[in-house]
Amino acid sequence: MKTNTIIHILAVSAALLVVAPASSQIRPVAYVGNAHSHNDYSRNNPFTLAYSLGFGSMEVDLFLKDGELYVAHDAHEISDERTFDKLYLEPILRAFKDAEDGYLYPDQGQLQLLIDPKTDGGPVLNVLTEKLRPHRDYFDSKNNPKAVKLVISGKKPEAANFADFDEMFFFDGDLGVHYTPDQLARIGLFSAPFPAISKWNGFGRLTEPDLIKVKAIVDSVHRIGKKIRFWASPDTRTTWYEWVKLGIDYINTDDPIGVSEFMRNYARHFYREDAPYVPYQPRYTAKLGTRPRNIILLISDGAGLSQLSAAAIANRGLLNVLNMPYTGYLYTSSTDNYHTDSAAGGSALATGVKTRNRYIGVDTLGNPVTNIPDRLATKGIVSGIVSNDRVTGATPSSFYAHVSERDLLDSIAHDLLDSKLSLVVGGFHPAFAEADSALLVELRNKGFDVQEGLEGIEKSKSKRVLAFASDRVSREWDKLSSEQGSINTDYRMIEHAFLPSVTFLNTQSGDNGFFLMVEGAKIDGGGHSNSIPFTVTEYLSFDRLVGQALEYADADGETLVIVTSDHETGGLVVLDGNDKTGEVLGRFATTDHTGIPVPLAAYGPGAEHFRGFVDNAEIAKRIYKLLQIE
Repeated sequence: MKTNTIIHILAVSAALLVVAPASSQIRPVAYVGNAHSHNDYSRNNPFTLAYSLGFGSMEVDLFLKDGELYVAHDAHEISDERTFDKLYLEPILRAFKDAEDGYLYPDQGQLQLLIDPKTDGGPVLNVLTEKLRPHRDYFDSKNNPKAVKLVISGKKPEAANFADFDEMFFFDGDLGVHYTPDQLARIGLFSAPFPAISKWNGFGRLTEPDLIKVKAIVDSVHRIGKKIRFWASPDTRTTWYEWVKLGIDYINTDDPIGVSEFMRNYARHFYREDAPYVPYQPRYTAKLGTRPRNIILLISDGAGLSQLSAAAIANRGLLNVLNMPYTGYLYTSSTDNYHTDSAAGGSALATGVKTRNRYIGVDTLGNPVTNIPDRLATKGIVSGIVSNDRVTGATPSSFYAHVSERDLLDSIAHDLLDSKLSLVVGGFHPAFAEADSALLVELRNKGFDVQEGLEGIEKSKSKRVLAFASDRVSREWDKLSSEQGSINTDYRMIEHAFLPSVTFLNTQSGDNGFFLMVEGAKIDGGGHSNSIPFTVTEYLSFDRLVGQALEYADADGETLVIVTSDHETGGLVVLDGNDKTGEVLGRFATTDHTGIPVPLAAYGPGAEHFRGFVDNAEIAKRIYKLLQIE
């Protein structure tokens, strides 16, 4: 589910809760165990809003008056409608009744009530004990893991008197107080006033001295096996990021909807690379003014500078593409919009002619225009395309198809019949199914050796190969989850396809050279799904491909490598990172494409012609000029 959709749902849900009848069954959307609803009672729907958002901790201020417990921050707020029974006890009991497995939250999550007596704590606890006696099992968290954990704060009893109260009550600890082992066993968490530690306002970052102080406090509490919360702390998104990074156990907030969305989507926004690689170190031997024999164009679909930067941080500040000496930016807009799609963006790269969104290989009037493979074929130069998208995807098909609608996939598939491509590698599409034998027969009649997988490319006796091959990657971390799941990086097809592809094309090229386009299509999926792990791991795969191409270019001596993108997707902003640990944090502005210029880099003979600010249609034109093709 997309992040902006989730925010909308949460907002609507919150609005509905305002008018929801008391008897309505409410179940949390998730469990956000480290979120603390500060002054929860002050909201229109005490307990209900925070509970529905999955908050694991809520703050309840209590006054004892005439034998009754009232929920209020100040005495003048006391009213008959705002009793502890009505606002918390009864809703909690209803929630337990509706709980299918006996737990209040998914994933066996537990609720903590941080009860803040505003009058003397001893009498408040005595009355509370009697109120909870008939339901004690629901509040005895010491003996029942499903029960609500009760932590007494505010005007709590002295530590020496903890033992005088029912063991279902825990207490909020104070920093700097020496507790005996028995007293420490009754401490539920430690709370500390943040203004006493730092004047940080939640913008920018903590200064190093303040960071050291905060971390020392957190570590000291964790060493004794307890949790910590800072109250009166800044309540900004930057603060939430810092608290998660520092391992602070509860995010104290007056913005429950914002924190719920933030924490539930944190797994999509954060990534840590545990297996960095060492990039290839180029030789930089190409001389200015020389011309290439072969050209390798590598397209990172959906990747802007932020995607590149995020991947570099994850890989400890190093990437193959960062070793390319000539760099620039590419304008990507289509003729009818500031934002291009992959059809118009791919077509501009493939043909040198800008066109409308959704158009592939045609001009703005729908007239076919010549693509790079067909143009180079007039000079005897062979061409190939490789993509981990389907063969009929918008970018790969821009190098052979001519349609005015990218969804005309059957027509796109049939356009292969008129293509001059020698090699086509990509994901399967039903248009090529054996049931549609006419197309396959015609393709074979055109000289294509149709294969599954990559193993047969180099072995093929044919001068043309169509190979259907796909990735095999698990993306468990891309689910909405509170934890980063495992990543199976055993097989990303484009990395495995590179060597067989250049070997095959080099064999077929004779003395004329070859052109190869390889697309890392799935970086785009990371942007559309607003997933940092998806984005970063796909870009790292693409960059390992770049390393192979640079190494090939050095060994060959006559190969130009060009790296760019068809457009940026997601409007990614890198918010934080650590190139020592490979951790990166980011957010997306949209689930759609943007018009942000994308990186351009080049290496090898002729690379100096691919730098500065360049329009996407210029790439093909400069390739033609280098190869002296009119």
